[in-house]
Amino acid sequence: MWRKNRYFILLIASVVNFVHGNPYIWTVFQPYVREEYELSLAASSLPFTIIIAIFALGNMIGGYLQHRIGAKRTILAGSLVMCGGFFLAAMAPYQMPWLISLGYGALGGLGSGCAFSMLVAVPQAWFPDKKGLVTGITVGVVGVSGVIMNPLCDYVLQLHGYRYAMLMVTVIYGILCMGAFFMEEPLPERCEEAREKLYGENPVENGVENNGEHSGVRQYTTREMMATKEYYLISLTMALAVPAYVLVNPLMKSLGMERGLSSAQALAGVMIASFANIAGRFALPWLSDKVERTKVIRIMYALAAVAVSGLIIARGFLFIILISVVCLVYGGVVSVFPVLVSDRFGMQYQGMNFGAVMLGYGLVSVMCSGLLDAAGLTCSFLIAAIACVAGFIMAKVL
Repeated sequence: MWRKNRYFILLIASVVNFVHGNPYIWTVFQPYVREEYELSLAASSLPFTIIIAIFALGNMIGGYLQHRIGAKRTILAGSLVMCGGFFLAAMAPYQMPWLISLGYGALGGLGSGCAFSMLVAVPQAWFPDKKGLVTGITVGVVGVSGVIMNPLCDYVLQLHGYRYAMLMVTVIYGILCMGAFFMEEPLPERCEEAREKLYGENPVENGVENNGEHSGVRQYTTREMMATKEYYLISLTMALAVPAYVLVNPLMKSLGMERGLSSAQALAGVMIASFANIAGRFALPWLSDKVERTKVIRIMYALAAVAVSGLIIARGFLFIILISVVCLVYGGVVSVFPVLVSDRFGMQYQGMNFGAVMLGYGLVSVMCSGLLDAAGLTCSFLIAAIACVAGFIMAKVL
């Protein structure tokens, strides 16, 4: 009976979701990988770019698998692929650095995306009355992961180097993923009972609204969703947040040191930015439950545009403030958009639907992979700022 308690499900989903903060540890791995494997700045950032891009595809595959093998098996299968990929990355020979991108980036992103989509969708199904809050909690733990794992990985990297640190990460994540055995999906009748309590017996006829937006009782399949104009607007708007974060995250420590910070100060900056990421994941979806979600999105994009523009010249403590703003916004983006998608297209196919929305996110991540080499740091940050301004404008028509 305890396994049917929705708060227990939320707790388990949050614990397992800790492992999906895996992209955020790359900012401390990147300088060591660059030095050990003698890679360029762009090449040492490529694994991070790939894991972000493939993660989006993994979300969609996870949603598809949920309707074939169930959420629990999808989480377990995704976790196995992710940990296998990390092990492969740890074993990459010095003459084969591409195995890091394949293991950590491609396999890690694919498996992580499959599992993550379920760890967000299942708690949402248990809490239709508090979707923003529970999404903030489950996604917020991803940010907590960065706060804990970054200093731990940095310490182990200094003592033992890349391979040992990546193996440690693989073992820790593998143990936590075992929590997926306790995940359960709510019975259909429980979902219907919860919706009736929240919206009444005829929510469409009653014109029930949520945060100024329709409750979205129609359950769109992914094909139906992708036939709507709204899908493309949401997908594009979310994708426009990607350049700022993808460019900043893997370089936070190394770029901070170039901007006048010591190694310890740069690591402290990474920690502060991680806390900002957590704050965005918890606070902004909660805020979006209270006010119109699109208003929250517009505020986020305005902040990101200012912050990433300032990073072109920022040094010292100002640099830390601005990367923290970028991380705050990114935390909000990955927390608010899943709720927006379920508001507009329903919960029944949420895992696959949000995965489809993230395809634009993944595509832009791939496009950003060579931006630093092609355009340089200053121009790349300027492009990211323009993308945030475009996202602010797009949010007005969502």
